[in-house]
Amino acid sequence: MAIRPRTAALFAVILVVTLGVVGVIVHNATRSSTSSSGTVTWWLPDWDWDVATTLVRRFESENPSLHVEMVKTTGGTVANKVSVALDAGNTPDLITESIARTKTYIDKGQLADLTSLYDNAMPASDFAPGLTDVLSVDGKTYAVPYRWATNALIYNTDLFAKAGISGPPTTWPEFINDAKKLTTSTVAGTAWPMQGDPSDLTLRFLDFALQGGTTIKNGTPRFTRDSVEQALELIGTSVVEGYASKSSFELDNTGIRDLFLQGRIAMYLGGVFDADRAVGQKFPVGTAIAPGPSGPGVQEGVGWAYIVPKAAKNLDGAKKLASFLGRPENMASLTLTFPARVSAARDAKFRTDVRKAYGEQLSEHSIPAPNDPRWTAMIPFVHDTIQEVALGSKNPQQGAAAIMTEADKNLGPAQ
Repeated sequence: MAIRPRTAALFAVILVVTLGVVGVIVHNATRSSTSSSGTVTWWLPDWDWDVATTLVRRFESENPSLHVEMVKTTGGTVANKVSVALDAGNTPDLITESIARTKTYIDKGQLADLTSLYDNAMPASDFAPGLTDVLSVDGKTYAVPYRWATNALIYNTDLFAKAGISGPPTTWPEFINDAKKLTTSTVAGTAWPMQGDPSDLTLRFLDFALQGGTTIKNGTPRFTRDSVEQALELIGTSVVEGYASKSSFELDNTGIRDLFLQGRIAMYLGGVFDADRAVGQKFPVGTAIAPGPSGPGVQEGVGWAYIVPKAAKNLDGAKKLASFLGRPENMASLTLTFPARVSAARDAKFRTDVRKAYGEQLSEHSIPAPNDPRWTAMIPFVHDTIQEVALGSKNPQQGAAAIMTEADKNLGPAQ
Protein backbone atom coordinates (compact mmCIF):
# COMPACT_ATOMS: atom_id res chain seq x y z
CA MET A 1 0.00 0.00 0.00
CA ALA A 2 1.41 3.43 -0.94
CA ILE A 3 2.07 5.92 1.82
CA ARG A 4 0.30 9.22 1.38
CA PRO A 5 2.50 12.34 1.29
CA ARG A 6 1.09 13.74 4.56
CA THR A 7 1.65 10.39 6.28
CA ALA A 8 5.18 10.18 4.93
CA ALA A 9 5.89 13.65 6.21
CA LEU A 10 4.57 12.70 9.66
CA PHE A 11 6.80 9.59 9.73
CA ALA A 12 9.74 11.76 8.78
CA VAL A 13 9.06 14.12 11.68
CA ILE A 14 8.66 11.20 14.09
CA LEU A 15 11.92 9.69 12.85
CA VAL A 16 13.80 12.95 13.32
CA VAL A 17 12.35 13.46 16.80
CA THR A 18 13.08 9.84 17.73
CA LEU A 19 16.66 10.09 16.55
CA GLY A 20 16.99 13.35 18.42
CA VAL A 21 15.69 11.77 21.63
CA VAL A 22 17.95 8.78 21.19
CA GLY A 23 20.83 11.15 20.63
CA VAL A 24 20.01 13.01 23.85
CA ILE A 25 19.71 9.73 25.77
CA VAL A 26 23.02 8.47 24.43
CA HIS A 27 24.65 11.85 25.10
CA ASN A 28 23.30 11.99 28.65
CA ALA A 29 24.28 8.38 29.31
CA THR A 30 27.77 9.14 28.09
CA ARG A 31 27.98 12.24 30.27
CA SER A 32 26.70 10.27 33.27
CA SER A 33 29.25 7.53 32.73
CA THR A 34 32.06 10.06 32.43
CA SER A 35 31.02 12.04 35.52
CA SER A 36 30.46 8.93 37.64
CA SER A 37 34.08 7.90 37.12
CA GLY A 38 35.02 11.03 39.06
CA THR A 39 32.37 10.63 41.77
CA VAL A 40 32.95 8.98 45.14
CA THR A 41 29.76 8.07 47.00
CA TRP A 42 30.25 8.05 50.77
CA TRP A 43 27.73 6.73 53.29
CA LEU A 44 28.39 8.30 56.68
CA PRO A 45 26.52 8.66 60.00
CA ASP A 46 24.53 11.78 60.80
CA TRP A 47 26.75 12.65 63.77
CA ASP A 48 29.74 13.15 61.44
CA TRP A 49 27.87 15.12 58.79
CA ASP A 50 28.74 18.74 59.60
CA VAL A 51 32.48 18.26 60.07
CA ALA A 52 32.63 15.83 57.15
CA THR A 53 31.08 18.44 54.86
CA THR A 54 33.99 20.77 55.58
CA LEU A 55 36.55 18.00 55.10
CA VAL A 56 34.99 16.98 51.79
CA ARG A 57 35.33 20.51 50.44
CA ARG A 58 39.01 20.39 51.34
CA PHE A 59 39.40 16.95 49.72
CA GLU A 60 37.76 18.14 46.51
CA SER A 61 40.03 21.18 46.36
CA GLU A 62 43.05 18.86 46.63
CA ASN A 63 41.54 16.44 44.09
CA PRO A 64 39.67 18.59 41.53
CA SER A 65 38.92 15.59 39.30
CA LEU A 66 36.91 13.95 42.11
CA HIS A 67 33.50 14.83 43.49
CA VAL A 68 32.17 13.34 46.74
CA GLU A 69 28.48 12.55 47.03
CA MET A 70 27.58 12.23 50.71
CA VAL A 71 24.65 10.07 51.86
CA LYS A 72 23.52 10.27 55.48
CA THR A 73 22.95 7.14 57.60
CA THR A 74 21.86 6.76 61.22
CA GLY A 75 22.98 4.52 64.05
CA GLY A 76 19.68 2.66 63.95
CA THR A 77 19.64 1.95 60.21
CA VAL A 78 23.24 1.66 59.07
CA ALA A 79 23.73 -2.05 59.88
CA ASN A 80 20.81 -3.26 57.77
CA LYS A 81 21.43 -0.72 55.01
CA VAL A 82 25.06 -1.75 54.60
CA SER A 83 24.36 -5.48 54.84
CA VAL A 84 21.66 -5.33 52.15
CA ALA A 85 23.84 -3.23 49.84
CA LEU A 86 26.86 -5.50 50.17
CA ASP A 87 24.81 -8.66 49.67
CA ALA A 88 23.17 -7.17 46.56
CA GLY A 89 26.44 -5.84 45.14
CA ASN A 90 24.85 -2.40 44.74
CA THR A 91 27.12 -0.37 46.98
CA PRO A 92 28.53 3.08 47.53
CA ASP A 93 32.28 3.59 47.21
CA LEU A 94 33.09 4.34 50.86
CA ILE A 95 31.18 3.49 54.04
CA THR A 96 31.65 4.56 57.65
CA GLU A 97 30.77 1.38 59.54
CA SER A 98 31.07 -0.17 63.00
CA ILE A 99 34.28 -2.14 63.47
CA ALA A 100 32.24 -4.86 65.20
CA ARG A 101 30.53 -5.74 61.92
CA THR A 102 33.52 -5.69 59.58
CA LYS A 103 34.58 -9.30 60.11
CA THR A 104 31.25 -10.50 58.73
CA TYR A 105 31.89 -8.56 55.51
CA ILE A 106 35.51 -9.71 55.32
CA ASP A 107 34.48 -13.35 55.73
CA LYS A 108 32.00 -12.94 52.86
CA GLY A 109 34.70 -11.46 50.60
CA GLN A 110 32.77 -8.21 50.22
CA LEU A 111 35.50 -5.68 51.05
CA ALA A 112 38.41 -4.30 49.05
CA ASP A 113 41.97 -4.79 50.30
CA LEU A 114 43.24 -1.49 51.78
CA THR A 115 46.68 -2.72 52.84
CA SER A 116 48.39 -0.34 50.41
CA LEU A 117 47.06 2.66 52.35
CA TYR A 118 49.21 1.76 55.35
CA ASP A 119 52.40 3.50 54.26
CA ASN A 120 54.89 5.89 55.85
CA ALA A 121 52.22 8.58 56.08
CA MET A 122 49.76 6.22 57.79
CA PRO A 123 51.74 3.43 59.47
CA ALA A 124 49.83 0.63 61.18
CA SER A 125 52.06 1.19 64.23
CA ASP A 126 50.39 4.59 64.77
CA PHE A 127 47.03 2.96 65.51
CA ALA A 128 45.75 1.79 68.90
CA PRO A 129 47.20 -1.56 70.03
CA GLY A 130 45.81 -4.51 68.09
CA LEU A 131 43.34 -2.37 66.15
CA THR A 132 44.49 -3.05 62.61
CA ASP A 133 44.92 -6.74 63.50
CA VAL A 134 41.17 -7.24 64.01
CA LEU A 135 40.58 -5.70 60.59
CA SER A 136 43.06 -7.99 58.86
CA VAL A 137 42.96 -11.52 57.46
CA ASP A 138 45.93 -13.38 55.96
CA GLY A 139 48.10 -10.29 56.07
CA LYS A 140 45.59 -8.05 54.28
CA THR A 141 43.85 -5.14 56.01
CA TYR A 142 40.31 -4.30 54.94
CA ALA A 143 39.44 -1.08 56.78
CA VAL A 144 40.84 2.19 58.10
CA PRO A 145 39.69 2.76 61.71
CA TYR A 146 39.16 6.37 62.70
CA ARG A 147 37.11 6.48 65.90
CA TRP A 148 37.92 4.51 69.04
CA ALA A 149 36.43 4.45 72.51
CA THR A 150 36.30 2.49 75.71
CA ASN A 151 34.87 2.73 79.20
CA ALA A 152 36.65 4.00 82.28
CA LEU A 153 35.56 4.58 85.87
CA ILE A 154 33.40 7.65 86.49
CA TYR A 155 32.83 8.67 90.11
CA ASN A 156 31.24 11.40 92.22
CA THR A 157 34.09 13.12 94.06
CA ASP A 158 31.78 14.72 96.64
CA LEU A 159 30.20 11.39 97.60
CA PHE A 160 33.63 9.78 97.87
CA ALA A 161 34.83 12.55 100.18
CA LYS A 162 31.66 12.35 102.27
CA ALA A 163 32.19 8.58 102.69
CA GLY A 164 35.81 9.15 103.73
CA ILE A 165 37.25 7.52 100.60
CA SER A 166 40.43 9.28 99.49
CA GLY A 167 40.44 8.26 95.83
CA PRO A 168 38.95 5.94 93.21
CA PRO A 169 39.33 2.17 93.58
CA THR A 170 42.23 0.57 91.75
CA THR A 171 41.35 -3.11 92.32
CA TRP A 172 38.17 -5.19 92.39
CA PRO A 173 38.27 -5.67 96.18
CA GLU A 174 38.54 -1.89 96.59
CA PHE A 175 35.71 -1.36 94.10
CA ILE A 176 33.44 -3.72 96.04
CA ASN A 177 34.35 -2.26 99.44
CA ASP A 178 33.94 1.32 98.21
CA ALA A 179 30.59 0.54 96.57
CA LYS A 180 29.31 -0.92 99.83
CA LYS A 181 30.57 2.07 101.81
CA LEU A 182 28.97 4.52 99.36
CA THR A 183 25.57 2.81 99.40
CA THR A 184 22.90 4.51 101.50
CA SER A 185 19.12 4.69 101.47
CA THR A 186 19.30 7.24 98.63
CA VAL A 187 22.56 6.36 96.87
CA ALA A 188 23.66 3.15 95.15
CA GLY A 189 27.36 2.39 95.06
CA THR A 190 27.23 1.41 91.39
CA ALA A 191 24.86 0.18 88.63
CA TRP A 192 24.80 -1.95 85.47
CA PRO A 193 22.94 -1.37 82.17
CA MET A 194 20.57 -4.35 82.12
CA GLN A 195 18.05 -2.67 79.82
CA GLY A 196 18.60 -1.28 76.34
CA ASP A 197 21.11 -2.80 73.95
CA PRO A 198 22.12 -6.24 75.34
CA SER A 199 25.71 -5.67 74.20
CA ASP A 200 26.13 -2.84 76.72
CA LEU A 201 25.84 -5.32 79.59
CA THR A 202 27.76 -8.14 77.91
CA LEU A 203 30.60 -5.73 77.13
CA ARG A 204 31.12 -5.17 80.85
CA PHE A 205 30.79 -8.87 81.56
CA LEU A 206 33.44 -9.70 78.96
CA ASP A 207 35.72 -6.94 80.27
CA PHE A 208 35.70 -8.67 83.66
CA ALA A 209 36.12 -12.15 82.16
CA LEU A 210 39.15 -10.98 80.16
CA GLN A 211 40.89 -10.10 83.40
CA GLY A 212 40.43 -13.60 84.77
CA GLY A 213 41.70 -15.77 81.93
CA THR A 214 39.34 -15.31 78.97
CA THR A 215 41.13 -14.25 75.78
CA ILE A 216 40.16 -12.87 72.37
CA LYS A 217 41.81 -14.63 69.42
CA ASN A 218 41.17 -13.54 65.85
CA GLY A 219 38.12 -11.61 66.99
CA THR A 220 36.64 -14.57 68.90
CA PRO A 221 36.34 -14.74 72.72
CA ARG A 222 37.73 -17.93 74.29
CA PHE A 223 36.23 -18.35 77.74
CA THR A 224 37.48 -20.12 80.83
CA ARG A 225 35.01 -21.41 83.41
CA ASP A 226 36.67 -19.58 86.31
CA SER A 227 36.77 -16.20 84.53
CA VAL A 228 33.09 -16.43 83.51
CA GLU A 229 32.07 -17.32 87.06
CA GLN A 230 34.19 -14.46 88.40
CA ALA A 231 32.55 -11.95 86.05
CA LEU A 232 29.06 -13.13 86.96
CA GLU A 233 29.95 -12.93 90.64
CA LEU A 234 31.11 -9.34 90.29
CA ILE A 235 28.00 -8.13 88.44
CA GLY A 236 25.28 -10.42 89.76
CA THR A 237 26.24 -10.50 93.42
CA SER A 238 26.50 -6.70 93.55
CA VAL A 239 22.81 -6.45 92.68
CA VAL A 240 21.75 -9.33 94.94
CA GLU A 241 23.61 -7.81 97.90
CA GLY A 242 22.33 -4.31 97.17
CA TYR A 243 25.47 -2.25 96.58
CA ALA A 244 24.57 -2.07 92.89
CA SER A 245 21.26 -0.40 92.21
CA LYS A 246 18.19 -2.65 92.07
CA SER A 247 17.05 -0.25 89.36
CA SER A 248 19.73 -1.75 87.11
CA PHE A 249 17.01 -4.00 85.66
CA GLU A 250 15.30 -0.87 84.33
CA LEU A 251 18.39 1.11 83.30
CA ASP A 252 20.31 1.51 80.07
CA ASN A 253 23.51 3.55 79.72
CA THR A 254 21.62 6.84 79.55
CA GLY A 255 19.53 5.99 82.60
CA ILE A 256 22.64 5.25 84.65
CA ARG A 257 24.23 8.52 83.60
CA ASP A 258 21.10 10.47 84.53
CA LEU A 259 20.95 8.90 88.00
CA PHE A 260 24.65 9.60 88.45
CA LEU A 261 24.08 13.27 87.61
CA GLN A 262 21.27 13.32 90.18
CA GLY A 263 23.71 12.08 92.84
CA ARG A 264 21.93 8.72 93.19
CA ILE A 265 24.72 6.51 91.81
CA ALA A 266 28.22 7.01 93.18
CA MET A 267 30.37 5.40 90.47
CA TYR A 268 30.08 3.31 87.32
CA LEU A 269 31.93 2.22 84.22
CA GLY A 270 30.94 4.57 81.43
CA GLY A 271 32.00 6.35 78.27
CA VAL A 272 33.74 9.65 77.76
CA PHE A 273 30.56 11.43 76.64
CA ASP A 274 29.12 10.86 80.12
CA ALA A 275 32.19 12.41 81.72
CA ASP A 276 32.08 15.36 79.32
CA ARG A 277 28.44 15.98 80.13
CA ALA A 278 29.14 15.96 83.86
CA VAL A 279 31.87 18.56 83.37
CA GLY A 280 29.50 20.65 81.25
CA GLN A 281 27.02 20.63 84.11
CA LYS A 282 29.76 21.55 86.61
CA PHE A 283 29.11 18.27 88.40
CA PRO A 284 31.70 16.96 90.92
CA VAL A 285 33.09 14.24 88.64
CA GLY A 286 36.34 12.31 88.56
CA THR A 287 37.57 9.66 86.14
CA ALA A 288 40.07 6.84 86.59
CA ILE A 289 41.42 3.70 84.97
CA ALA A 290 38.96 0.84 85.40
CA PRO A 291 39.95 -1.35 88.36
CA GLY A 292 41.11 -4.92 87.75
CA PRO A 293 41.67 -7.93 90.01
CA SER A 294 44.90 -6.51 91.45
CA GLY A 295 45.58 -3.33 89.46
CA PRO A 296 44.52 -1.54 86.27
CA GLY A 297 41.76 -3.42 84.47
CA VAL A 298 41.51 -4.14 80.76
CA GLN A 299 38.57 -2.68 78.87
CA GLU A 300 37.43 -3.49 75.35
CA GLY A 301 37.76 -0.86 72.67
CA VAL A 302 34.94 -0.29 70.20
CA GLY A 303 34.74 2.06 67.27
CA TRP A 304 34.15 2.90 63.64
CA ALA A 305 36.14 2.55 60.45
CA TYR A 306 36.09 3.32 56.74
CA ILE A 307 35.46 0.36 54.46
CA VAL A 308 35.52 0.16 50.67
CA PRO A 309 33.20 -2.44 49.12
CA LYS A 310 34.78 -4.72 46.56
CA ALA A 311 31.84 -3.80 44.30
CA ALA A 312 32.57 -0.06 44.55
CA LYS A 313 32.38 1.74 41.19
CA ASN A 314 35.28 4.04 42.04
CA LEU A 315 37.82 2.03 44.02
CA ASP A 316 40.71 4.41 43.44
CA GLY A 317 38.67 7.46 44.41
CA ALA A 318 37.38 5.72 47.53
CA LYS A 319 40.90 4.78 48.59
CA LYS A 320 42.05 8.37 48.09
CA LEU A 321 39.22 9.64 50.28
CA ALA A 322 39.89 7.02 52.97
CA SER A 323 43.57 7.97 53.00
CA PHE A 324 42.68 11.67 53.26
CA LEU A 325 40.27 11.05 56.14
CA GLY A 326 42.94 8.94 57.85
CA ARG A 327 45.33 11.87 58.24
CA PRO A 328 45.85 12.68 61.94
CA GLU A 329 44.44 16.20 61.74
CA ASN A 330 41.34 15.05 59.83
CA MET A 331 40.80 12.07 62.10
CA ALA A 332 41.01 14.35 65.14
CA SER A 333 38.50 16.85 63.76
CA LEU A 334 35.99 14.13 62.83
CA THR A 335 36.27 12.13 66.07
CA LEU A 336 33.96 12.78 69.01
CA THR A 337 35.37 10.13 71.36
CA PHE A 338 39.04 9.34 70.64
CA PRO A 339 40.86 8.92 67.33
CA ALA A 340 42.22 5.54 66.29
CA ARG A 341 45.67 6.99 65.57
CA VAL A 342 47.95 7.78 68.50
CA SER A 343 49.34 10.87 66.75
CA ALA A 344 45.81 12.24 66.26
CA ALA A 345 45.13 11.93 70.00
CA ARG A 346 47.67 14.68 70.69
CA ASP A 347 45.02 17.24 69.80
CA ALA A 348 44.18 19.40 72.84
CA LYS A 349 40.51 18.40 72.88
CA PHE A 350 41.49 14.84 73.84
CA ARG A 351 43.74 15.92 76.70
CA THR A 352 41.35 17.58 79.14
CA ASP A 353 41.55 16.53 82.79
CA VAL A 354 38.44 14.37 82.62
CA ARG A 355 39.63 12.65 79.42
CA LYS A 356 43.13 11.74 80.58
CA ALA A 357 42.01 8.48 82.18
CA TYR A 358 40.28 7.47 78.94
CA GLY A 359 43.38 8.19 76.89
CA GLU A 360 45.47 6.06 79.23
CA GLN A 361 42.84 3.32 79.29
CA LEU A 362 42.82 3.16 75.48
CA SER A 363 46.55 3.34 74.93
CA GLU A 364 47.72 1.08 77.76
CA HIS A 365 44.83 -1.02 79.09
CA SER A 366 42.49 -1.88 76.24
CA ILE A 367 42.08 -4.48 73.52
CA PRO A 368 39.72 -4.51 70.53
CA ALA A 369 36.31 -6.00 71.27
CA PRO A 370 35.51 -9.31 69.55
CA ASN A 371 33.96 -8.97 66.10
CA ASP A 372 33.14 -12.61 65.40
CA PRO A 373 29.47 -12.80 64.27
CA ARG A 374 29.11 -16.04 66.24
CA TRP A 375 29.79 -14.09 69.44
CA THR A 376 27.29 -11.44 68.36
CA ALA A 377 24.68 -14.18 68.03
CA MET A 378 25.46 -15.34 71.59
CA ILE A 379 25.03 -11.92 73.20
CA PRO A 380 21.27 -12.18 73.99
CA PHE A 381 21.81 -15.52 75.77
CA VAL A 382 24.72 -14.17 77.83
CA HIS A 383 22.74 -11.02 78.66
CA ASP A 384 19.79 -13.06 79.91
CA THR A 385 22.06 -15.30 81.98
CA ILE A 386 23.64 -12.28 83.69
CA GLN A 387 20.16 -11.02 84.53
CA GLU A 388 19.21 -14.42 85.98
CA VAL A 389 22.24 -14.31 88.28
CA ALA A 390 21.42 -10.73 89.31
CA LEU A 391 17.84 -11.79 90.06
CA GLY A 392 19.09 -14.70 92.16
CA SER A 393 17.38 -17.35 90.03
CA LYS A 394 20.81 -18.76 89.13
CA ASN A 395 24.01 -18.62 91.15
CA PRO A 396 27.29 -17.64 89.43
CA GLN A 397 28.35 -21.29 89.14
CA GLN A 398 25.15 -22.26 87.34
CA GLY A 399 25.35 -19.21 85.11
CA ALA A 400 28.95 -19.98 84.19
CA ALA A 401 28.04 -23.56 83.31
CA ALA A 402 25.25 -22.34 81.02
CA ILE A 403 27.47 -19.79 79.27
CA MET A 404 30.30 -22.29 78.78
CA THR A 405 27.88 -24.79 77.21
CA GLU A 406 26.56 -22.11 74.85
CA ALA A 407 30.10 -20.97 74.00
CA ASP A 408 31.21 -24.52 73.21
CA LYS A 409 28.21 -24.90 70.92
CA ASN A 410 28.60 -21.56 69.10
CA LEU A 411 32.31 -20.76 69.25
CA GLY A 412 33.79 -24.23 69.52
CA PRO A 413 35.32 -25.88 72.60
CA ALA A 414 37.72 -23.73 74.61
CA GLN A 415 41.33 -24.41 73.70
